[in-house]
This record gives sequence, C-alpha cells and structure tokens, in this order.
Amino acid sequence: MRIFFFILIVASGFQILGYALVDVLLLSGFLFLLSLQNRALKIRVNWVLIFCIYMIFQVLRGMYVLADIRMTYWLIFFITLYFSYQYSQDLVRKNKPNENYTKIIFNFSMIYFVIYGLFPVFIKNPDDFQGIYWVGSSSAFIILIPMLCAHFVMFHRSGYSLSALRAPSLLIYLIVTVLHHSRTGMYLLFLYMAYLFIRSVLLDIKGFNIKRIITISSFFIISIIVLDTTRLIFYNNQESTGATEAAQITGLMDDGFDSEEVAGDINRFLMVISVYDKFISSPKEFLIGSGWYTSRYTLKPYEAATFGKLGLSTIHVNSDKPMQVTAFAAIISDTGLIGLLFMLYFFFKSSVQILNTKSKDALVFLGFLYLNWLFYLVGNVFISIIAFLLIFPGGIIVSLARLTQPSNAYNRKIK
Repeated sequence: MRIFFFILIVASGFQILGYALVDVLLLSGFLFLLSLQNRALKIRVNWVLIFCIYMIFQVLRGMYVLADIRMTYWLIFFITLYFSYQYSQDLVRKNKPNENYTKIIFNFSMIYFVIYGLFPVFIKNPDDFQGIYWVGSSSAFIILIPMLCAHFVMFHRSGYSLSALRAPSLLIYLIVTVLHHSRTGMYLLFLYMAYLFIRSVLLDIKGFNIKRIITISSFFIISIIVLDTTRLIFYNNQESTGATEAAQITGLMDDGFDSEEVAGDINRFLMVISVYDKFISSPKEFLIGSGWYTSRYTLKPYEAATFGKLGLSTIHVNSDKPMQVTAFAAIISDTGLIGLLFMLYFFFKSSVQILNTKSKDALVFLGFLYLNWLFYLVGNVFISIIAFLLIFPGGIIVSLARLTQPSNAYNRKIK
C-alpha cells in the first residue's frame, strides 16, 4: 500500500535524461512482483480498460506515424495504468479508505514537494534540472490536488481543529511555489486557505470564535512574510521577478506583453486555437486524431498558421525539434473526439460519485476534480500515472471525498 503510493506520487516527478518514466517502470515492477506472489490482478471489463485499449491503439498509430520504436514505452505506460487502477480499486474494496489512507497521500505529497523544493537550493538555474531530472513546473504542481484533498479531509474530520491545520507543511509548500516561480501553485494555495477560513469560521461555527479568527488570520500574514522573504533570499532580481505582489503588477504594466510569463499564457491560448483548427481539418482528425504523441509534430503547421495570422514569431515551430504541447492539446489532437469523450465521461462519472456521498463539502471535491483542466491547459500532465488516477471513477479524489460523507467512520486500518 505505502510502496504503491510512494511510487505513484513521489516518483511521478523524476525524469531520466528528460524522460518521465521512473514512476511507470517502478509501478510495473511492483505489480509484476505482486503477480509472482500469487496476487495477480484480475482483468475486469470496465470503461477504464476500454480507454486503455483505445490508447494502445493510438500508441500503435503514433508509432507508425513517427516511425519511432521508442513509442513502445507508451504501450507499457497504458498497460501499467490499467493495472495500477485495478490495484487501487482492490485496495479500496478490501481496505476501506480511512485516516491512515489520507495521511499516506498527504505525507507522500509533501515529500514530493520537499524534494522538488531542494533542487533550486542546490542548483542555481531551475532550467538545468527541470525537463531533465524533474518534470517542468507546469506539470509538477498537479500533485497539489491530492495534497489539498487529503489536507481538507484531515481538517474536516478534526472538526476544523487548528491543530490539524498543518501550517508548517503548507508554508513549506508555499516556499516551493516561490522557488519555482509558480503563480498557479501559489494562488491556488491562497484560494484554498481563504475557503478554509470561510468554512471553519463563518459556516461551521455558531457565533464568532475569536481565537480561530486570529490564528487563521495570523497564518495569512505569516504566509505573506514567508513569501517575500523567500523571494528576497533566492531571487536575483527582485524587481523583474516580483519581490512583492505590487512589484509584479508594476513589472507587468512596464513590460506589457513582452513579459515572459504573459507571453507563455498567450502561447497556451493560441495553442487551443491551433488544436481546434487541426480538430476540424478532416473527418479522421475529428474522430480519432493523428495518433498518441504525434501532435508534437503534426500540430506544427496549424500552430504556424495561427501565429502567422497574428504576425507573431513562429520560431518555436520552424525548427526540427518537437514542440511542447499541453495535455489538452494531446488528448484532442492525438486521440480526437473519441478520446475527448472518454475524458468527459470520466469527469462525469467521478462527479456523480462525489455528489452521491451527500457530503456538505461535495462541491469542494468537485472543484478539485475540475481543477485538473487548469493543469491540462498549462502543461502536459499525461506523462504520469497519477494524472489519470486522479480523475478515473472511484479514483483518488472520489475516495477522499467519500471520507467526508456523514455516515463514514474511520474504523479500519490500511496495511
């Protein structure tokens, strides 16, 4: 149990010479060892199995289009994905998720971020290791979702006790977002903390609890201090990177759309337009796309046309190097309408399961579930197994949501 989640969460960030295959190789080895102990997982016909078969078909198409034998890795990926899902479902059936389950997910998520945060402490330029030894920040911070889901369950089950706030852990995470210049990771944490303040102080407590208000408000103040202190220590140019939020806004007004962060956001938006143009370019592209992992090349002409219409530079698609695509682009451009319908079904089914918990906080977990789409738009998170297990029916988010339903009790331990 612990080994599985350690690999699933912590190993999802590691790369070998730019290839994010550590979690897949370790999980496939783990599942193989289980089979040697007569604990082989049974193949059950469900929509996840059908999806994985469809993706294997797309991998074979991609292998043919790219004429690249290395695509064999993706065959291993989707086979491992299916059996990892089956293993996680067996854990839920045999060992009802409880407080220990929640702590395992939270603690391993924190270990993940601690390791990720140590890289820029010892390596001055993040570009020297991101995309080589660790996934880029646009994909790395998806682990925020299971971490905050688990944190919310623990805080909820404690009756919103301040001792369960785990403020030091959240501050460590905040420092990591600053070290990696992650606006998304930073702002999502503050939004989450704002919700906790409203939920614990205004919605769940009769009358005002002055101690609770002061404590949580103090945490916000300490967070801002930690935020700026970390920037002052680790940022070389505080004015350009934003030593304070005010400086960030001033820098944006001065630099306009030449700002690297703003340019990146515009590029991601324009990629959506390019994907749409490719999507409607032919019946084949519309229905089944061009094959898994091919959009790094097949999307180039559409990207060049989109940028050319606006008079923008197309240097990023003119070279022979593959272009960087987002998960949103990958699922639509590579797998077409059928792939998109699979994804929408998984989100719909998981949404129904969350609502069926009858929890007062079901909307919180729905928010975490659909937060995945934000990461789909900013990076390619479909290089890790956990990105799929977060959204699959009965997956990690659904399992954690079920721990907040009124009838649930922590009465069994997971071994």
